[in-house]
Amino acid sequence: MKITRTYTILTLLSLLFLFSKQIYSQSIIFPQNYFRSPVDFDITLSGNFAELRNNHFHSGIDIRTFTTGKKVYAVADGFVSRIKISSGGYGKAIYIDHPNGYTSVFAHLDHFNKDIEEFVKSYQYQNNTFEFDLNLKNNEIQIKKGTVIAFSGNTGSSAGPHLHFEIRDTKSEHPLNPLLFGFKIKDTTPPKIFNFYAYPLDSASNVNGLNSRQSFPVTFYNKAFHLKGDPKLKLLGNIGFALETNDYMDNTWGKCGIFDMKMKINDTLISSYSFEEFSFDESTYINSHLDYELNVSYNKRIHKTFKEPNNQLSIYSKMKDNGIFQFKKGTGYKIDFFVSDANLNKSSLRVYATGNEIEKIFPKGDFDELMNYEKENTFKKENIEVKFPKNSFYSNIPFTYSYEQNSNYLSDIHYICNENIPVHNYYTISIKPKSIPKGKSDKLLIVRIDKKGEIINEGGIYFDSSVKTKSRYFGEFAVSADTISPTIKPITNFNLKSLKGQKSIRFTIKDELSGIKSYEGSIDGKWVLFEYDAKNDLLFYVFDHKRLAPNKNHQLQIKVTDQVQNQKIFTSNFIW
Repeated sequence: MKITRTYTILTLLSLLFLFSKQIYSQSIIFPQNYFRSPVDFDITLSGNFAELRNNHFHSGIDIRTFTTGKKVYAVADGFVSRIKISSGGYGKAIYIDHPNGYTSVFAHLDHFNKDIEEFVKSYQYQNNTFEFDLNLKNNEIQIKKGTVIAFSGNTGSSAGPHLHFEIRDTKSEHPLNPLLFGFKIKDTTPPKIFNFYAYPLDSASNVNGLNSRQSFPVTFYNKAFHLKGDPKLKLLGNIGFALETNDYMDNTWGKCGIFDMKMKINDTLISSYSFEEFSFDESTYINSHLDYELNVSYNKRIHKTFKEPNNQLSIYSKMKDNGIFQFKKGTGYKIDFFVSDANLNKSSLRVYATGNEIEKIFPKGDFDELMNYEKENTFKKENIEVKFPKNSFYSNIPFTYSYEQNSNYLSDIHYICNENIPVHNYYTISIKPKSIPKGKSDKLLIVRIDKKGEIINEGGIYFDSSVKTKSRYFGEFAVSADTISPTIKPITNFNLKSLKGQKSIRFTIKDELSGIKSYEGSIDGKWVLFEYDAKNDLLFYVFDHKRLAPNKNHQLQIKVTDQVQNQKIFTSNFIW
């Protein structure tokens, strides 16, 4: 009896510890041990939930598979609610709704199990399309926990073989942090802090007498993070802070995102946020959460501890005065940062500062006009007009404009503001061309020239003497024309007398300016399933014994069309 009572007390204490750990780490208690692993090997990650990416937060975890073809399992009972196949993005993806109100998502798959694969292929042939996005009813494809549903791959915009896995709230479709659901992933490694940033946020503020962002490298010694060299920090006025920090997990060198960040000044909590979930509708606000200039110019993705007035992310649980602190002359300050991962491994950084005695009003710089983020804004010159809807910016921006004559384009090059400033909503650009190739007005488009000199198609329609399009970037813009058809280059050797024994027909397809809009392959006049791997410019058909007669002469046709309707056709006969 005594042993039983002791065991009961220990069990209750253990449960209380686990419960308190849950409460500490998250505001919502997600089910534990309901979902099994989506794979049959120990999980290590190359990316995790809410990791900072270009223009979005990462919405799941990336499970390392090292190669394609690994078995992917249903994590619980449910039904296939959606299948989506695209040449970019998630590639081949499957969604399973579960009776407990969650949806599991599996992306970048190579192929599905036999039954689902045949369902998918039948749909593709019925609708003459490789790419589709199909919602299914709950009685069409039911799934049992532990069923092999697919095999891992590298499809879509995947940068290497892996399984992208998500858990979403079925009703809201919000992605949730899978690491909070009890999956067994070894993680005893705390986050690392690399750099500390301080931002003067108005013309009367300064960091060590300077009115621009200042960075300070961080080092680790004596079991703690410190500013390298212990510099004397003098701050005055409204200042914001940021950290360059990543999480790391056991058995992998892959950089991952943090889970939680807190900042205290003189022991008062100023800002706090965590990544339990987010809405896809909010994801673009990442361009305000991080330092957009550092991202686009130096590929540095950092976490601010303050926010701009039009940053509407819901991750923030505490933002006193938007995380902005007013430093005063002659006062001492202790600034503490606390960073943790989803397994409660923690790191911290303490910075000491004093209020600067130097007061100075700094010039604001030259600009054409100050655009208010809360209002619609229009800027118009002789050959250009730009219109911004409300809430296009995260704060008021100093808008600048200039132009330059250039014979390589059909218009001047128009420099619209500063490409280091993010734009949240799409805005309209209208540019008047100086000349139009005869009969080619339908081939006109607006291009953006990035910092590397690369030309990016922003689209466009010629209307009322201008080319009009929408963009979500600032930078260099001009009118160009795409009159060149796409290219189709066979990888398969059609000079062979027979293709018997080969598994597929393969092509490289490219378009140098406007980009590929559509592709279509037919054999003997009938549509056949050509798959498109956009990142590798690869178009391929896998010989289908059920749908193509062997040992016969066949005629192949490939048709590729770009965004302005230039078209290229390839034909060849073959025996298979």
